[in-house]
Amino acid sequence: MSRTSSVSSTNVNINPFLSPFITSKSILFFLSIIILSFLSCSPAKRFPDSETKIDKEEKLEKEELSNTESNFSEVRVQLNGLVTSESLLIESPVYLLNQEIKIALIKTGNTINCYQKNDNVSLIINGETFDGEKFFLISSGTEEIIKINGKRYRGKIQISSSANSVDIINVVNMEDYVKGVLAKEMPLGKNEENFEALKALAICIRTYAVKKMKDGKIYFDLYADTRDQVYGGADAESPLSNKAVEETKSMILKYNGSQAIIFYHSTCGGKTESSQNVFTKESVPYLAGVEDGSEPFCKISSRYEWTERYSREIIIDRLKSYSILSNEKYVLEDISILTRFDSGRVNEMEIIVTSENGEKKSIIIKGNEIRSIIRTADGKNILWSTLFDLKMNSDNVELFGHGFGHGVGLCQWGAIALSQKGWKYEDILNHYFPGTETGNMND
Repeated sequence: MSRTSSVSSTNVNINPFLSPFITSKSILFFLSIIILSFLSCSPAKRFPDSETKIDKEEKLEKEELSNTESNFSEVRVQLNGLVTSESLLIESPVYLLNQEIKIALIKTGNTINCYQKNDNVSLIINGETFDGEKFFLISSGTEEIIKINGKRYRGKIQISSSANSVDIINVVNMEDYVKGVLAKEMPLGKNEENFEALKALAICIRTYAVKKMKDGKIYFDLYADTRDQVYGGADAESPLSNKAVEETKSMILKYNGSQAIIFYHSTCGGKTESSQNVFTKESVPYLAGVEDGSEPFCKISSRYEWTERYSREIIIDRLKSYSILSNEKYVLEDISILTRFDSGRVNEMEIIVTSENGEKKSIIIKGNEIRSIIRTADGKNILWSTLFDLKMNSDNVELFGHGFGHGVGLCQWGAIALSQKGWKYEDILNHYFPGTETGNMND
């Protein structure tokens, strides 16, 4: 159980940490001013239990869900995880809750030091320690936005632990989550030229999120990075992208009345890929791959065409970094493409090397692992796509490619081009997901 405490302070730079449950009666107000003037640097004092206990039935209005609301109304987004401790700089006034019980007001300028402790979490704030299973931060201001570590978030911040890790999780309304993703995943463009593409992607983002929630993770639903969808909280919002979310509120993509499986990527390079070749075990009718127009719509992308050049030594180093080769000295003898998928993307690549003692090895790399192993020439990114040709030269290897991403589902730059051509979001979605239709996520 956590302790309910207060640190006495004045309004100078002492990082005041005060309980919000002192009454506002005038006599107590004047008494508190007198006491604070003498105790601005005094040790922490525990308030009497009568001043801090709250009936467990009392819940903040902003946390309540009506009986008619869907289970998909709130999304749990992991902001930080896999660390045993975390520090949160509070940059807007927030209430601290233990489970659903409001226990303190934390003012701007305080730091919360969070530690994993015996399957629970321990918080230290201005020398005061609070132990519990799960804590929440909610805004105490009128804007209902929490600012921590220089970033702004809607909803509430959950502090909990899992698998010897402190988890910082943003529990946020579904529509606010989509707003926090949309502008991070697609360029806004000028005026409203990309607006229909933004609406199409908003539906994809929401559909993807609902599917992840149905998967039933215990501690959170989605990562805030490219493992799922890039989420930037309230800082990522813009009036145009917010409008696209609002005009598609609660809409997801469906196929034969059931929720569709959604993938999207930057640039298909001319043809999207079958999900069966990348993500799904079985063929999915609306994810079988489509031609992106007789002249590819995504030609407007800066990654529609690309070239990467590698020394022979770099190729060897990449294989070693993935423990495919030992640290012995090897020479690259040959590299070639063995098979391709119908889209033209590389299915199998063969690399032949010779060791110092003359032993020759054949290494086969398949599908999307090619992107992770070979990477870009500078090593800063995974390879743009697997849609490429290669050329083995005397001193280097050249890849001549098209597209950016795995190639499955909606091509974002293709969607942008279609929006600029006047297509509506329903038509854009039906182009990349043939036979699908939109529906309400709560149905």
